[in-house]
Amino acid sequence: MTRFSVVQIDMHPAPYVAATGSARSAQILARLVRERCPGNAFGIREGAAFGGPKSNGFIRDCARSLEVQRIAAEELFAEANENPDQLVKWHVYFYDAGTGKFRFTVNAYLDHDLPVRAKCEADPELVGRTVVYGDPPAMETLYLMLDAFAAKQEATA
Repeated sequence: MTRFSVVQIDMHPAPYVAATGSARSAQILARLVRERCPGNAFGIREGAAFGGPKSNGFIRDCARSLEVQRIAAEELFAEANENPDQLVKWHVYFYDAGTGKFRFTVNAYLDHDLPVRAKCEADPELVGRTVVYGDPPAMETLYLMLDAFAAKQEATA
């Protein structure tokens, strides 16, 4: 069984926070711990990083808290039909600048990248979003998604 670790990426070397059994559960834990420990940044790595440096005890306790574990389990259960293999979640954002040759644009960010996602969601040009599970979407895939989205937008206009 492959393990995944949550690590504190704003420190070097990145200290270990928690280990889980899937990429998606590690991603959820990273996001939930980030929400509860603002000012810190967390990421995920394949493998269990038990042997490396440990993060602050409060942060590790936060990741293991009943509240965080319950919320993570609920999220995994809620998306079980969409993502049965518990793959990493990507948010894809579509923007409309209103005019010009390159009117529509697209970006994709990891679920646990909260500061960047907050900026995307606050952008006044944001007109749509979707979710993709798995490996990072290739540029070709993003452009195909953008073309389909733009065609749909122009058809409804």
